[in-house]
Amino acid sequence: MYKNELFVKIIDELASDIMLEVSQEEKESIIETEKSIMEKFAKVISIDTEGVKPSFYAYDDVHTFLKDDENIKTITQNEVLQNAPTKDGDFVTIVKVVK
Repeated sequence: MYKNELFVKIIDELASDIMLEVSQEEKESIIETEKSIMEKFAKVISIDTEGVKPSFYAYDDVHTFLKDDENIKTITQNEVLQNAPTKDGDFVTIVKVVK
């Protein structure tokens, strides 16, 4: 079977699986896109990596950009409840906003 015919058959099967109708122009576009991707992938495969040490991270240095913890001022539950416009026991209450 010719390569394009195989691609068309695969496209038809996939379209059928997901219940889509694919026009001939769309099939040709998909095939051309696939060819373009394969050409680019062939270039990547052709890169000589002999003697190159595998690397799991792009950089040797692992940076963390987290700030140092600082002591922050906290207030007690009583202070929160004193500042609340409405409360019910140990809870702050709010007006329902969703209808």
